[in-house]
Amino acid sequence: MTTGRSTVSSCAACAPLAGNPSDRYGGALVAMPLTDLTAMAALREAGGEFTHRSSDPELVAIVEATVATYAERGAELPPVELSLSTNIPPGVGLGRTAALVIATLRSLAAFDGRRSWPADDLAATALAVLHGLGADAAPGDVLVQAHARPLSMTFGPDVVEPLALPDELAPFVAWSADDTTAIGASIDAAPRTSQRSLRRRFEGGDPDVVAAMGELRVQAGRARRGILSSDVKLLADAMHRTLAVRLRITDVSPTERRLIEIGRSAGAVVNCTGSGRSVIGLARHAEHLEIVAAAYESAGAHVITLA
Repeated sequence: MTTGRSTVSSCAACAPLAGNPSDRYGGALVAMPLTDLTAMAALREAGGEFTHRSSDPELVAIVEATVATYAERGAELPPVELSLSTNIPPGVGLGRTAALVIATLRSLAAFDGRRSWPADDLAATALAVLHGLGADAAPGDVLVQAHARPLSMTFGPDVVEPLALPDELAPFVAWSADDTTAIGASIDAAPRTSQRSLRRRFEGGDPDVVAAMGELRVQAGRARRGILSSDVKLLADAMHRTLAVRLRITDVSPTERRLIEIGRSAGAVVNCTGSGRSVIGLARHAEHLEIVAAAYESAGAHVITLA
């Protein structure tokens, strides 16, 4: 039985601009939330004990892992009914699982009214949940989702700096999640396999990989300077160079390569998000952004504009 008290919390998707994936290897990252793509967690007070309204195995696993970690950290689960929803596409590297976890944690804390979630602690808690789920979560992306704003981040030692994106920026995100599109097969093992290989090579001291992570850290710094000085060309070049380094040391899926080609053919700068199925990019201005979006749509990809 439900009573009247309720609360709703959300968390946006996220995409890296430059420096990725060096945040996994003591590097640096600039990334931004994607507020058009969100996860929502709604709690409504109920008699008895905590319950959740989902028969989706993915959501059930996320809820169970999240509430278990919440309880392990000294919080008492309230007698509520939880409902989760999201428009973040699954499996394309935009932080869908992390968004669902963070939205749930925020909602539980908001309902409690006594628990505070500093963004860094929220991110660390969410990462613990994600690792328990076996999710391949990037620490920088989760930090951006927890802070709910664009960030410049360096790791080892960790420094997190909020950023305000220039008004003239014309970013977009494009992805393919449908095997029937002109992009190609959407299920591809290359990203996860590539990350495992990259980890082995980095930990083994591969000079090419170690040097690449240093280069990516530099590009994240250049992207930060571009944003702080409203130098969109510098930011775009940092994104372009990030992609060049990634292509040199990692494999890309056919879908990812096609998404890159579409954006470049339309005159945009693009960078991979890391999943093999989505890219983030910059158009030159608002009118050009419409042209870029049309190019992706005509190829059967999904696209959102963020200007």
